Amino acid sequence: MTITIFNVVERALGFLFKIYLSREIGAVGMGIYSVATSFFFVLLTLIVSGVPLVVSKLTAKNGEDSGGVCSAALIVELIAAIAICLFALALNKPIGSLFAERESMTLVLIMLPALLFSGIYSSFRGVLWGEKKFVAVSAVELIEQVARIAVCIVLFFVAGNKIHSVALSMVIACAVSAGACAIFYFAGKRRLKSPRGHFKPLLSSSVPITLSRTTSSVNGYLTAVAIPFLLMSTGLNSEQSMYIFGSCVGMAMPLLYMPITVVGSLAFVMIPTLSQAYAAKDKKSVCSQVQNALTFSIIVAAIALPVIASLGDEIGVLLYDNVDAGVFLKKSAWLLIPLSFENIASSMLNSLDLEKKSLINYLIGAGVMYVVCFCFYSRFNMDIYMIAFGGSLVLSSVLDVIDIKRRTGFKLTFLRPLIICLAAAYPSWLLTEFLSGLIENGILSMIVSAIGGAAFMALLAVVFGAVDFEIHIGRRRKNKKPLRKSALVRK
Repeated sequence: MTITIFNVVERALGFLFKIYLSREIGAVGMGIYSVATSFFFVLLTLIVSGVPLVVSKLTAKNGEDSGGVCSAALIVELIAAIAICLFALALNKPIGSLFAERESMTLVLIMLPALLFSGIYSSFRGVLWGEKKFVAVSAVELIEQVARIAVCIVLFFVAGNKIHSVALSMVIACAVSAGACAIFYFAGKRRLKSPRGHFKPLLSSSVPITLSRTTSSVNGYLTAVAIPFLLMSTGLNSEQSMYIFGSCVGMAMPLLYMPITVVGSLAFVMIPTLSQAYAAKDKKSVCSQVQNALTFSIIVAAIALPVIASLGDEIGVLLYDNVDAGVFLKKSAWLLIPLSFENIASSMLNSLDLEKKSLINYLIGAGVMYVVCFCFYSRFNMDIYMIAFGGSLVLSSVLDVIDIKRRTGFKLTFLRPLIICLAAAYPSWLLTEFLSGLIENGILSMIVSAIGGAAFMALLAVVFGAVDFEIHIGRRRKNKKPLRKSALVRK
């Protein structure tokens, strides 16, 4: 709950910031920025994906020498960051030619120093994560978000080019988070020690995870290149394709990830705890964590489903002043459940030492998505992308569940709440639509209907048994005479 509160605040700030950006730089600017960040995140994933996760797992499992592991991680991360920066600088022209707009590559070059700061941050973060210092890690992430927003707003008033200011604000924010994470690390009387003996286990475990996470980022980059390309195959020019891409992927899609704010908190806590239970061969605890987490991911997404399905178009206009973003958001509301489910399932595979399986399952899902999209070459539209993306998530989720079941033997108890939530989605949507039409005031109507639809969905989930919980009311019993020791033991 503590982490969820931090995450909700952080995501809320990021969400408001994205609304502010969309209004400042427009749909075309958001498209250019989304393409730039999609490639930058490929580079960033190479730095911050595998190493911090392995450091956290080593710390949680075996109580490893955190100072030595952290030192090894710092060296590996900084060397990798420098190498990647040199690579991007040397090949910026051929890479930039792949983008629909050259300006996207300029933004990538501005953001390169953030890789160095992120490498420092992720090394310290891994130790804090492994020691279950979740509040400290969450606080650092919140500090980074606040710093980025503040710096960006200041730069908008000082600098001339707003898109360049957005990229520069990311660099400064990463520097702030690296410094804050280092302070938390050393404040706990931790020290850096000799990295000797820690490089091999660190690299051998982190490489598969890095490849898996990097593949996910590469897929995001390929999507940012392929979707505008496919849109242009229908006769649109580059600016028109970037507008559609910016409206749908840059504006609408982030809203679909909002439920993952809560689910992500669970995944964040679960990685070290599930790794610890699995290492201790506590099968009962492992199965319980898996079953509860999968069910939780379904319930959280289902509660948001009728709200987005009914009010998505109005939300898009209210937040972004963009009709196309709202229409796409409303149509793609059904993606909420597979997005949430796949997020938690893939995290489980990493905790269960099934990183390679996670990579393979993701690649299969992504491959199917691209095949479907390119089958509609010259007839492509964003509805086709939505269906292909949803199908890839469902396929990857099914494969993840199969692998988790093989490893743990857990029962598929999540199927019952999944079926109940899918059945309850339609009446909840009808109620949301009905409530939306009762009040003439637009914003008040949205608030009332959203609360009503989400509450009704939650109620149906409880009534029909998708959510199981017990309430225990305890009562103290006062004994006039204390029990003898032998009687107390028997009792």
